[in-house]
Amino acid sequence: TWCYVDASTCKTNSEEYIYKSEYFSPSNDIFYSYTTCNSTDRFWQQQLGSSATNVSVIGGINIAAAVPASPDPMLYKQLLDGTKLDGTDVYFDDTVPFGGIYIDYINELVKISNGDIQNVTSTHISKGSLKRYPASSFTAAVQDVENGVVDMA
Repeated sequence: TWCYVDASTCKTNSEEYIYKSEYFSPSNDIFYSYTTCNSTDRFWQQQLGSSATNVSVIGGINIAAAVPASPDPMLYKQLLDGTKLDGTDVYFDDTVPFGGIYIDYINELVKISNGDIQNVTSTHISKGSLKRYPASSFTAAVQDVENGVVDMA
């Protein structure tokens, strides 16, 4: 059993799980919860678990990801021989690949997607977004997502 809930109230005042309904248009902010209504989503999770390995959710897409400036070991530029590079000029050079814990994590997600995600191409943040948000490369990366320059940050 589930019930509709006010997401703002639940996020602030409750430790219960809430879910956005996918039944209605994606533009509607309609949320529901099992635990708020003294129930569990155990049955649904078991159904998902039994079929999860055979489900294609996003159909083998390629994703462009903006990479915010971050210190080693999270993110860095590296040559194919593993040599780490530093500096602003190399950050904007898409011929030199990114490396680091963040990139390793994304590559693992691609592997476990069983082809649902074909590839994630990491790229720099646009200079326009960096100019608009000079204090936060993370905010600049999100701005690039909003502007449609990349798919994720």
